[in-house]
Amino acid sequence: MGSKKTIADQIVDNLISRMLHGEYKPGERLPSENELSEQYSASRNTVRTALTRLNALGVVETRRGEGSFFRTIGESAYLHEFIPSILIESKDLMGLMMYRRGIEVSAARLAAINATDEDIAALESYFKDINGTEVNNHEFAQATTEFHKHIAKASKNALLEQTLEIIGWVITTTMADFLTYTSDVTDSSYYHYMIFRCIKQRKQEEAAYMMDRHMEYLIERVKDYMRYKALQHNEVPDSNLEVMVQNTQKNE
Repeated sequence: MGSKKTIADQIVDNLISRMLHGEYKPGERLPSENELSEQYSASRNTVRTALTRLNALGVVETRRGEGSFFRTIGESAYLHEFIPSILIESKDLMGLMMYRRGIEVSAARLAAINATDEDIAALESYFKDINGTEVNNHEFAQATTEFHKHIAKASKNALLEQTLEIIGWVITTTMADFLTYTSDVTDSSYYHYMIFRCIKQRKQEEAAYMMDRHMEYLIERVKDYMRYKALQHNEVPDSNLEVMVQNTQKNE
């Protein structure tokens, strides 16, 4: 499928994951290109591509003659305000999801205004990928992630695009198996189609509304996932989470 991650993408994801888990600290120097090539069994060109992307996102800076460093707090602060260690705690994940909801809604609204023909074609390719072949949960997870990235790109707001990409990494790092632990192809594809149609027809408020409904549905799934993981590890779920899950079940 077109949404399959490249080796460079995987290196980017892994390096950010390692930073989020404290293996690297803000301001710390990354291994050299040769060292990274050995660690990831990848060519230097592939590693260089990954580092270029991290630089473009504002996560890493490359200093001539010194190497690449994770940016310190204060530099590209808008990227770091929501990456503190507390976001790794499951009880804070819901706050991140609520934050994402607002960002996604704004991106959908702006995409309906600013999307180019190329952006529309990129969004439409998602449905061709999903409907063209039999898709497993992992492939669907990758495809839906790319769909949301295309919407952010279509918004023509670089801050929204970068913010959503970092949020995606934080969520994926925190809940590695969330997108694949249960299938939601039918429901998500419905919302995706409605969002796409509204963007294509330049209906900004309708696009925002459908994205908000989609995010509400996704948040309910996250609540269910968090409870499932807590029970799986024989943990007592956070009291606030348990109340939210109970309320969700009453409304079903």
